[in-house]
Amino acid sequence: LIVDDSELTRFLLSKILTSGGHEVVGEAGDGLEALQKVKETEPDVVILDLLMPRMRGTQALVEIRKINPRIRVVVCSGDHQEHTVRDLVKKGASGFIIKPFGDDDLRVAIDLALRS
Repeated sequence: LIVDDSELTRFLLSKILTSGGHEVVGEAGDGLEALQKVKETEPDVVILDLLMPRMRGTQALVEIRKINPRIRVVVCSGDHQEHTVRDLVKKGASGFIIKPFGDDDLRVAIDLALRS
């Protein structure tokens, strides 16, 4: 499941993932929509932006963990300050991708999350 308020970013993430053999089960443009999609699609991995309207990624992460703690959540954000990353890991993030990212960065993060 890809969650980002940028349609272009969702498109790029989807292309990279499908070209790497992954199935994209859905997309969401904000945290509230993400929670609904998590319930509907039961994804193995959620790629989650932090800065979104209606519900920020940090709160969405907490709520996703409540819905299903087995779902791996990989945060994709330009905010890679140490305290931010630590806070996200404490809240249950399985990985972190720094924007802008390369195809290989994304594939490695997803593969690591799926193995954890």
